[in-house]
Amino acid sequence: MAIGIKKAFPNAEITYGVGNWAKPLLLNNPYIDHIQLCNAPWHNKQNCRYPANSPRTFIDGIFYILFSKEARTLSKERFMHGLDILGSRQGSWLLKRIGIPLRYGVRGYAGGHKWCTHFIDFHEDRHVSEGSLAFLKLMNAEVDIEPRPFIRLFKHEIEEAESVWGNEKRAKMRLIIAPGGGFPEKCWGDKNYTCLTKLLIKVKHYQICIIGAEEDKNRIRLSNDSKILNLCGKLSIRKSAALVSQSDYVVTNTSLCMHLAGAFKVPSLTILGDWYDSACIHQKQWGYPECTILGKEKSVGIYSITSVDEAYACVVKKTSIYRL
Repeated sequence: MAIGIKKAFPNAEITYGVGNWAKPLLLNNPYIDHIQLCNAPWHNKQNCRYPANSPRTFIDGIFYILFSKEARTLSKERFMHGLDILGSRQGSWLLKRIGIPLRYGVRGYAGGHKWCTHFIDFHEDRHVSEGSLAFLKLMNAEVDIEPRPFIRLFKHEIEEAESVWGNEKRAKMRLIIAPGGGFPEKCWGDKNYTCLTKLLIKVKHYQICIIGAEEDKNRIRLSNDSKILNLCGKLSIRKSAALVSQSDYVVTNTSLCMHLAGAFKVPSLTILGDWYDSACIHQKQWGYPECTILGKEKSVGIYSITSVDEAYACVVKKTSIYRL
């Protein structure tokens, strides 16, 4: 989104409001002028301590909007335009609270458009990145950019990732497995990932690395893990991004790692958990051209999540296309 605004309005000064966890991903981004912390306690698993639609979350959101230090800091900046890309009530209230006269939101998702001066419509079959770019049309701007995340790595980060994989002549396909995720019901499951990894280890031309947070370290349990590198809890978010950028294929839940792969155009397999009813809709909303998404498809009678054998067959087939 920042790329589009900067290309359409080169003199615009762009500030991104993000949570602590996401701030590192914006470093070294030439299209962003300032980064402001915005640890809003809604629609955010990092800061939302209670269910998204619960009264406690609603009250926490009101207190954040009215009394938080971050909201007070934002109100001092005198922004002219404010975009709530998600389209939530609380996001729109925050834009209004900090005194932004031109507020852009989304109609048809989380109810925030009523407090905005301009809004786009939510479409279930439209990619979220394409939806974000629709804001530019509200600003009377047309810019042709690729709808995917933008992360600019430093040279030393790429070199360090290469050293983790091994700088010697490439003889194996670099495969990343990311078994973690924010909500258990949206994940494929630890047992499934363990079974899949046991099968993938047997493929001689795979070099496998597991990444994630500290709590993901023991999701994949193997009696002999000497053939894989488990880096869960050992990498910063930028180091994880760099490792993905130098990989050949990624297997993940619908999580950050899916979007890291998308940012660097790395082919990937995203396996949905029981919570999702349609892999096809998820592909349209969140997928990338080089991404495969597997899961239930209730509209055509597929009511079960992807089996281990199906996931294994997909990885083998897709990696044969990108074989070194």
